[in-house]
This record gives sequence, C-alpha cells and structure tokens, in this order.
Amino acid sequence: MASEEEVNLYNDVINKGCCKRCALRYLGCCKSLITFDHPDTCLTNFGYITTELTVEPKSKKLKNNPCIVCLGLLQDSTLEQMLTHENLMKVEEYESQTFVAYITFPTCILVRDHNSKVIKVNHAWRYSVEEKLCKLLNKTYDHHSKLTLHFYTSYMLEDDMLQEMAIVENFVRNHGTNILSKHYVTAFLEEVPDETFINLVKVPPRIPLYEVTLKELKYFSEAIHLIGNYCKYSRQLLQVPSARNREVEEFSIETIILNAFKNSTGSCYREFKEMLFKASSFDERSVRVLGGGRTFHLQIINPKFKSITQRQCRKIEKKIKKTKIMSVQKLRQATKRDIHSIMDSEQLSPRSFKVLCVVYMCKNIDYCVNAVNMHTCVTVLQKTPLRLLQDRDIKKKKKKIFYIRATKVKHKDNFIELDLCTESGFHVPEFVHGDLGRTNPSLGDIMRAKVDVLAIDVVDFFATVPCPTEEEDVII
Repeated sequence: MASEEEVNLYNDVINKGCCKRCALRYLGCCKSLITFDHPDTCLTNFGYITTELTVEPKSKKLKNNPCIVCLGLLQDSTLEQMLTHENLMKVEEYESQTFVAYITFPTCILVRDHNSKVIKVNHAWRYSVEEKLCKLLNKTYDHHSKLTLHFYTSYMLEDDMLQEMAIVENFVRNHGTNILSKHYVTAFLEEVPDETFINLVKVPPRIPLYEVTLKELKYFSEAIHLIGNYCKYSRQLLQVPSARNREVEEFSIETIILNAFKNSTGSCYREFKEMLFKASSFDERSVRVLGGGRTFHLQIINPKFKSITQRQCRKIEKKIKKTKIMSVQKLRQATKRDIHSIMDSEQLSPRSFKVLCVVYMCKNIDYCVNAVNMHTCVTVLQKTPLRLLQDRDIKKKKKKIFYIRATKVKHKDNFIELDLCTESGFHVPEFVHGDLGRTNPSLGDIMRAKVDVLAIDVVDFFATVPCPTEEEDVII
C-alpha cells in the first residue's frame, strides 16, 4: 500500500494537470501491463484512491482537460480513436497470427516529458493498448512479428508550443539548423543541463488547449524474398520492360516471371501491394543466358500471406518453362541477408562465354586461330565502352582473361567460335572489335585482323578457372 507521502505526491501530480497514466509513470510503482490498461483499478489496489469511483451517467460527465505531459495521448478519448480506427478491420485479412505496434507522437511531448526517469511515453502507450488490440485483431503481440501497425499522431499547436518553450533559439545556435525534428530535439534535451532546462521552459507546463489526435494508421507486413536463376533462350527477349516501346512490354523476363507467379499460385497468394524484380546484373537483349542461369531476386511487398511453399515455386517454374523462350531454376524463399550474399558472390565470380565472331581482312584464318590459341591468359586494359558513356564515368580497368580458345566454324571460312573464361565486369563485345582502340589488346590486335561480334552466349556465371600449364602470358 502507498504511504501518506506517496498519496500526497499522487494528488499533487493530478492537481497540476497530469492524467492517471502519466501519474503512474512518475510514481513508478507499477510496471505490469495491467497497470496502464486499467489505471483506476491499479490506483485503488495500491491505495492512491481510497474508494472506487462511482460511474456517472454520460450526460453528467465532464470532459477532462488534456494531460499537461502527454497532451492526451494516454487518455481514454485518444486511445478510443486508435482502437476504433477503420483500418484495424483490414488488418484481420493478414494470415499472420502475431503483430507489433508502434506510435509516433508530436515532438513537443518529448519536451514536456523531459526528465521522466521511470517509464517512457511510448512504452506506457503500448501497455495501454496491447491487450485491447489483441482482442480486436484476434492476434498475439510479438516484438519480432512481421506484421506491423504504426499509429501516427499530431498536435495542432506543436510549432507554437516549441517556440513558447524557448528552445528554438538555443537549438539554432547550438546545432546550426532550424529544423525541429524529433532527432535534433532529443539530442538537444540530452545535452542541456537540468538547471538550464528549468530556466528555458515553464515547469510544470501550461494546460494545453487541445489534445493529440490520430493522424494516420499504417499497417504492413514484412516483404517476402524469393531467389532463383533464370536462363534466356531468345535473343529478342528483354530483361525488363522497355519504357520506349510499349508493344514489347510483355516480352521481357521480368514480366514473364511476375505473370507466372500471379497465374500459378492460388488466389490467397495474389494479395500483395507490388512485386519487384532485380537481377544480379544487366543482360544485353542479344545475349543468351545458358548453363546454371543468372541469379535474380523477387521481392513481394506487403503480402497478406505468410510464405511461399516449395510446391508453389515448382508450379511457377513449370509455368515459365512452357514459354520455351526462358526457364527458371532453384526458385526458393530466402532471407534478405542470404540473397545479398549470393548475388554479391555471383557479381565477383569468373564467368565463361561462347562468342561467334566474323573475321575480315585476314589472309589466313588458320594463322588467326593459332595466334589466339598461343595464349593461356591475357590481361586487358579496358576503358568505359562508348555505348555506356552516357550512363557511366570514363574509367580504365585491368581485366583478366583466364582462358581463351578459338576454333574454326565448319563450312564458314571467315567465322570462328571463341571460348572465354573472364573476370567479372569484362566487356566481351569491346574485346572482340576493340571499341575504336579503347580496349587494348583486342582480339583483332592478337589476330592482326578486323573482327566483329555476331552472337554471344553466357555459358556459366560461376565458372571454374582453368589451371594454366604454362606461365601466364600477359599482353599490354
């Protein structure tokens, strides 16, 4: 039971204009969830209120003034606005059996609540609404839940109140800014001594004219991440839809994968905000992707379902395979960390190519083929390609060819097939034709002929680097 001194302290706090929940925070005697959910019962049990309050008819009830500390955030009228918001009914549509809730309150409450050493306003708010939200949503509260509710509140006279408390002038002088964000005000309150703070603001604060109002309730579920590998068999297939040509918008890897997901899964799996596609790197339209395929990441934003099963992934793969112009392998759900690790490792790994080239101004094609096959490894200096200068800065990079082998194409005297295993970031077309001297040496330099590209296939993205039997042959 509370002592007489504690009861007098409680009455003094209430008489100055604090609400019952803020009084409990300052008294610091009750920290359980039921404390803030039922403040009258708690105060009676601890002896701060000697008798149960009689319930008056609604017609005779007087509206209480907003709390001088929380501006009504912890009072029943504001909490009732939150618990009766229409968006709470939509949260029930999510399959998740758990949820977590957050509150964003006006910055001026930080100033009014400064030096509160017991329970923070946001914690007291959560204790007040947690049990009621669980009953309304028929879900369990969990700090690690993927389903989030975020309540945003506002105060009509927030800017005037901050200026009235005389912190703006000091804030601008100390931090060189006039932006009264919560971050900067919190930093200011942490630095200011108690004696200075008392001189800057009125203690206790004035009774506010208005109470906090609920501005918005946002709800969302954590994104689901899928990862897989796609192979591209058509040289007309774009990686992403073209913004310039709407006629070929549907003829892209991204569109085929997204449509396959929507058409292969059940209706419950179509409830999401949007779906984002991202490949580990960009593919030229004319380049085929073979072998194990290129890694891609599919992010499902704000899904109402909990996960994607392996069975659903196999259905999506079969749907894409029927197009005969591409396929998807190893589609699966993964964490964001695993996806970043896999995509980063692919971007840094060696890769192998098959290139069909045409040779001009060459007296003897056998000499050109032998000139290439004499080399085991080649180090190439490449400037930023001319075709990419519009989007990139001019840079010089040394890139290594780990393996190079040329063979003649049967019945085509001036055609050769080139097998390459290169470092990541190597520009194959520019190596073949030289890019007007911006790649040195080029395939034309090695052959002492003019060479151009007809077709390129990416054979493998995690190629095994062949072990050279001789010393590395470096050409600069």
